[in-house]
Amino acid sequence: MHRLFLIALLAAVLPSCQSKDKDKVVITVHSQGTDMDSPKTIFRRNVEGRTMIFKIIPEFSTQSVTAIHPFPAEDGTYGVALKLDFKGTQSLDLVTRLRSGEMLMTMVNGVPVDHVQINRPVSDGIFTVWRGLAPELVTILEEKYPKIHESSSASTFLEMTPSTRKEKMEAKKRAEAAAKENAEEEKRRARGEFDPEAPEGEVVPLSDLLKSTSR
Repeated sequence: MHRLFLIALLAAVLPSCQSKDKDKVVITVHSQGTDMDSPKTIFRRNVEGRTMIFKIIPEFSTQSVTAIHPFPAEDGTYGVALKLDFKGTQSLDLVTRLRSGEMLMTMVNGVPVDHVQINRPVSDGIFTVWRGLAPELVTILEEKYPKIHESSSASTFLEMTPSTRKEKMEAKKRAEAAAKENAEEEKRRARGEFDPEAPEGEVVPLSDLLKSTSR
């Protein structure tokens, strides 16, 4: 049963065999369904002692992730904050506005790891998985995505969150380059090396300075 569900889930979120080969960590977030939905489109899970219905098709997944922020969870596993692209941000905003009071179920590689109750609209594009990730999965995510505080715009002229695979790869490379540059700058300053700072105030021409000193 679990294997069949996982196959259906992967078919829904990974449209090509190429994506299946590359995505070793698949995080999906599912909203609640109802008994009125087709049995082929829903699954049931026990949540806090209650059997609840969720939709197989996720509201968003790691396909929409552009940056992450992992952290240790209270149960000994890891949680992770996910920064979503434009499409994922719109989906998160919509579901949190329309489904207040309902649950969102998070699954990692087809296994339920966390759930949250919607209590307010989330429009900033950041969704938090509070627990359930093993350290090795976090390592894989860190190799693929930049940290949220390191992520940059997809354009140098417009503030845009990277959304395509190419843009996400370029954003990660820019973040790594910026982090390397910052580290080198810290080393230089530690050695006492630094670039001279421009003086504050109006720049006085050299000819005027020579005139004032010759008086």
